[in-house]
Amino acid sequence: MSYLLPLGPFHPALRSPQRIVLRADGDIIQDIEHRDGYSTRNIADRIRRFDLARSYTLINRICGVHSHHHALAWTMALEALAGLSVPPRAQVLRTVAAELERAASHLQTTAVVFDLLGLGQVQRQLFALREWVLAAMQHLTGHRLVVDFARPGGIQVDLTDEERAAMLRLVRKPAAMLYRLIDRTITRRAFTRRVVGVGTLLQPAAETLGVSGPVGRASGIKRDLRTDAPYASYAEVKVAQVTQTGGDTYARIMLLLLETFDSLQLVQRLLEQLPAGAWQGQVVEALPPGTSSVTVEAPAGPIRHTLVSDGTRLTTLQLEALGAPHRLVLRALLAGQLVENAAVIVASVGACMTCAED
Repeated sequence: MSYLLPLGPFHPALRSPQRIVLRADGDIIQDIEHRDGYSTRNIADRIRRFDLARSYTLINRICGVHSHHHALAWTMALEALAGLSVPPRAQVLRTVAAELERAASHLQTTAVVFDLLGLGQVQRQLFALREWVLAAMQHLTGHRLVVDFARPGGIQVDLTDEERAAMLRLVRKPAAMLYRLIDRTITRRAFTRRVVGVGTLLQPAAETLGVSGPVGRASGIKRDLRTDAPYASYAEVKVAQVTQTGGDTYARIMLLLLETFDSLQLVQRLLEQLPAGAWQGQVVEALPPGTSSVTVEAPAGPIRHTLVSDGTRLTTLQLEALGAPHRLVLRALLAGQLVENAAVIVASVGACMTCAED
């Protein structure tokens, strides 16, 4: 018996509004239809009508989960146009904010998967760890989400010694707890039997489809801008390039958990070695003519901001979420799978269409 089964536009497995229609025969998914566009806000067009000083607030609100990475790409593109340098202290604190945002995003994705698997205890542990990470972000920026932190030439607020000590305490505990959770989870039968060999995307297919970000790295693609084209403070610190080769839901979940652990370790090292010195950035209100394009490794995959200025205003603004999975990627993940596994597979991808639909 053939039938259609809609998933979305609102569903716990979906990180942002989108509609996936499963075409199934019996218990097996044969094909899918994918519809996005629910989060389109024409941000690029709106910013071109703004003066630059009014643009920062909007850029920081493109995506609530990946706010700092959008702001970081935007700020670095402005700095390239204006010829501004960034002091080491500000670079380090920008990187700390980026890794905290990565950890919070990954913990949210994995918590949703475990909830869909019926493993509520693990889900609650992951959300509790995320709360620790968001508390550390609040010490750093004054906000848990939508942090409004990066500014051309530096950052919006500095970190006191007391706040740095509090942040170190906040990230050490979840790092140790996450290590133990990973060790217990990787062999848990209730987990492995639902995710091993489910929603598999092997490296050749991932390469052909242009998959990037965590989904690509879980399929064996060793590509991460933090190590391949370092920015901010990534050239001065060692980022563990985590990869998995299985390409299945198990590989994606383990990659997210291991990357989260590395992010927390990285935050500790950066805070322990935080240099003194200048930090303050400013709102840029005018730019010389020119073009700049900056790509950063956001939690869900690369984000690129391309700016063109005529010396008076921005004539072109292009925002690209290069890691957003398209229909062919979702079809490769879902076709031939059991209908009951569809939500878990989609959730493991952590597809954030809000970043792709400016």
